[in-house]
Amino acid sequence: MTVTRHIAHTLVKLCRDWQFPEAQATLFHEEAVNIEPDGRITKGLAAIMAKEQAFLNSIKERHLLEISEPIIADNYFAMQLLVDVTLENIGRHVRNELCVYEIQDGKIIREQFFY
Repeated sequence: MTVTRHIAHTLVKLCRDWQFPEAQATLFHEEAVNIEPDGRITKGLAAIMAKEQAFLNSIKERHLLEISEPIIADNYFAMQLLVDVTLENIGRHVRNELCVYEIQDGKIIREQFFY
Protein backbone atom coordinates (compact mmCIF):
# COMPACT_ATOMS: atom_id res chain seq x y z
CA MET A 1 0.00 0.00 0.00
CA THR A 2 1.40 3.39 -0.98
CA VAL A 3 1.77 6.16 1.58
CA THR A 4 -0.94 8.19 -0.16
CA ARG A 5 -3.35 5.24 -0.17
CA HIS A 6 -2.66 4.56 3.53
CA ILE A 7 -3.21 8.21 4.51
CA ALA A 8 -6.36 8.46 2.38
CA HIS A 9 -7.99 5.38 3.90
CA THR A 10 -6.95 6.35 7.43
CA LEU A 11 -8.42 9.83 6.96
CA VAL A 12 -11.71 8.42 5.67
CA LYS A 13 -11.98 5.99 8.61
CA LEU A 14 -11.23 8.65 11.24
CA CYS A 15 -13.61 11.17 9.67
CA ARG A 16 -16.42 8.62 9.43
CA ASP A 17 -16.00 8.19 13.21
CA TRP A 18 -16.19 12.02 13.73
CA GLN A 19 -12.52 12.00 14.77
CA PHE A 20 -11.54 15.07 12.74
CA PRO A 21 -9.07 16.54 15.28
CA GLU A 22 -7.38 13.14 15.70
CA ALA A 23 -7.08 12.84 11.92
CA GLN A 24 -5.47 16.26 11.65
CA ALA A 25 -3.10 15.67 14.56
CA THR A 26 -1.80 12.40 13.13
CA LEU A 27 -2.00 12.86 9.35
CA PHE A 28 -1.34 16.56 8.68
CA HIS A 29 2.03 18.24 8.15
CA GLU A 30 2.92 21.02 10.61
CA GLU A 31 2.94 23.46 7.68
CA ALA A 32 -0.31 22.25 6.12
CA VAL A 33 -2.55 24.69 4.26
CA ASN A 34 -6.35 24.70 4.13
CA ILE A 35 -8.15 26.47 1.26
CA GLU A 36 -11.87 27.21 1.37
CA PRO A 37 -14.04 27.93 -1.72
CA ASP A 38 -14.39 31.60 -0.77
CA GLY A 39 -10.60 32.04 -0.94
CA ARG A 40 -9.91 31.95 2.80
CA ILE A 41 -6.57 30.29 3.50
CA THR A 42 -5.56 28.86 6.85
CA LYS A 43 -1.86 28.07 7.28
CA GLY A 44 -0.28 25.74 9.81
CA LEU A 45 -1.57 22.69 11.62
CA ALA A 46 -2.40 24.53 14.85
CA ALA A 47 -4.55 27.09 13.02
CA ILE A 48 -6.29 24.40 10.95
CA MET A 49 -7.05 22.39 14.09
CA ALA A 50 -8.37 25.48 15.91
CA LYS A 51 -10.68 26.26 12.97
CA GLU A 52 -11.96 22.67 12.92
CA GLN A 53 -12.53 22.61 16.67
CA ALA A 54 -14.51 25.86 16.48
CA PHE A 55 -16.74 24.29 13.81
CA LEU A 56 -17.21 21.09 15.83
CA ASN A 57 -18.03 23.11 18.94
CA SER A 58 -20.79 24.93 17.02
CA ILE A 59 -22.61 21.68 16.22
CA LYS A 60 -25.73 21.25 18.37
CA GLU A 61 -26.96 18.08 16.66
CA ARG A 62 -25.57 15.63 14.11
CA HIS A 63 -28.03 14.28 11.55
CA LEU A 64 -25.90 12.70 8.83
CA LEU A 65 -22.29 12.18 7.80
CA GLU A 66 -21.42 10.30 4.61
CA ILE A 67 -17.89 10.05 3.24
CA SER A 68 -17.03 8.33 -0.02
CA GLU A 69 -14.12 6.01 -0.59
CA PRO A 70 -11.06 8.01 -1.65
CA ILE A 71 -9.98 8.42 -5.25
CA ILE A 72 -6.19 8.33 -5.41
CA ALA A 73 -3.73 9.60 -8.04
CA ASP A 74 0.00 9.81 -7.27
CA ASN A 75 0.40 12.18 -4.27
CA TYR A 76 -3.22 13.37 -4.34
CA PHE A 77 -6.56 11.99 -3.27
CA ALA A 78 -10.13 13.23 -3.13
CA MET A 79 -13.28 12.25 -1.31
CA GLN A 80 -16.86 13.43 -1.19
CA LEU A 81 -18.20 14.54 2.19
CA LEU A 82 -21.90 15.05 2.87
CA VAL A 83 -22.75 16.46 6.29
CA ASP A 84 -26.10 17.48 7.78
CA VAL A 85 -25.88 19.20 11.17
CA THR A 86 -27.71 21.72 13.27
CA LEU A 87 -25.38 24.61 14.08
CA GLU A 88 -25.61 27.05 16.96
CA ASN A 89 -26.98 30.44 15.81
CA ILE A 90 -27.46 29.15 12.24
CA GLY A 91 -29.82 26.17 12.35
CA ARG A 92 -29.85 23.13 10.14
CA HIS A 93 -27.03 23.10 7.61
CA VAL A 94 -26.35 20.61 4.81
CA ARG A 95 -23.08 20.66 2.91
CA ASN A 96 -22.03 18.40 0.04
CA GLU A 97 -18.37 18.97 -0.71
CA LEU A 98 -15.41 17.61 -2.57
CA CYS A 99 -12.26 17.46 -0.45
CA VAL A 100 -8.91 17.29 -2.27
CA TYR A 101 -5.65 16.51 -0.47
CA GLU A 102 -1.97 16.63 -1.39
CA ILE A 103 0.66 14.46 0.33
CA GLN A 104 4.24 15.57 0.91
CA ASP A 105 6.85 13.86 3.09
CA GLY A 106 4.28 11.29 4.25
CA LYS A 107 1.77 13.87 5.55
CA ILE A 108 -1.14 15.94 4.22
CA ILE A 109 0.38 19.28 3.20
CA ARG A 110 -2.68 20.80 1.54
CA GLU A 111 -6.43 20.38 1.69
CA GLN A 112 -8.86 22.24 -0.53
CA PHE A 113 -12.63 22.12 -0.28
CA PHE A 114 -15.13 22.67 -3.09
CA TYR A 115 -18.80 23.26 -2.25
